[in-house]
Amino acid sequence: MLADIHKSIASGKIIGPEIDASIITVVSCVERVLIAFSDKYTNSEIKNEKGLNQKLLIMLNLHALRAAHSFWFDPEYMEVPERGDSPSVDLGTLTTHEEGIVIKSKTYFKDKSFFSMEAKRLANLGSNRLMEYLIGRYEKGKYKNCGGVERFKQGIHGRNLDYGAIIGYVQENDFVYWYGQLNSWIKELINKKISSPVNWLSKDKLQKKYIISKTAKFLSVNSRRDDSITLFHLWSRLN
Repeated sequence: MLADIHKSIASGKIIGPEIDASIITVVSCVERVLIAFSDKYTNSEIKNEKGLNQKLLIMLNLHALRAAHSFWFDPEYMEVPERGDSPSVDLGTLTTHEEGIVIKSKTYFKDKSFFSMEAKRLANLGSNRLMEYLIGRYEKGKYKNCGGVERFKQGIHGRNLDYGAIIGYVQENDFVYWYGQLNSWIKELINKKISSPVNWLSKDKLQKKYIISKTAKFLSVNSRRDDSITLFHLWSRLN
C-alpha cells in the first residue's frame, strides 16, 4: 500500500502545478514516519499537542538521518527571527546543502525553512476550540490567531513559501469524519456563515489523496492576499 502511495505522489497527479521533487521527498518522509508514529502512540497517555510534536520531531529527524536525506526538522521555527515576539511554526524543514535548495526559483539557505508544518489535534477540544484546525477564536473580546489553515492564509506561517503542511493528530472519530466536517465548516466560511478575518474560496477545501488505516493525506490550495500556498494535510490515527 505504501509503495502505491509513493507511486501516486511521484506521478505528479495532484492539484495545482507540478510539485518540486524536494517537496515530494520531504512529504514522503513525513508520510512514512506518521505510519510508525501511529503504531507507537495510538492510545498514548500523551494527549497534548506539544508532547506529540516533540515525539514526532525525534522520529522525523532519526528517519531523515538514517535515510541520508539532505534536510532536517527544526522545532518551533521562528518565522521572523529578528523579532523577539515572532510567531513560530511547529516544525520547520531546513536543507543541509551549503549552496541551499531551490524551490520554484526561490533559494532557501541552511537557515531558512523551505517547508513549514503546523500540527493540530483533531478531537473534542471544547466548543470555543472546535474549529482550531481551520480558524482562530475570540477570547475576552479579542481574536486569537490560532487557526492552523488560517495562519497560513494570513501569511503568519509560510509567508514566503509555496508549500506547507498541517499535521493532524486524530484522537477522536476517524479520518472520514474529520474530512467531511472540515469541508463542511469551510463551506460555511465561504458562505460567511462562520466569521473569519480572511476570505475563503472553494479551492480552500481539502481534496482527498488517500485514506488508509493509520494515515490519511489531503491537499488544498489556500488563497492568501496576493497569491496562494499549497498545503499537504497529513494525518495520523492515534485513537
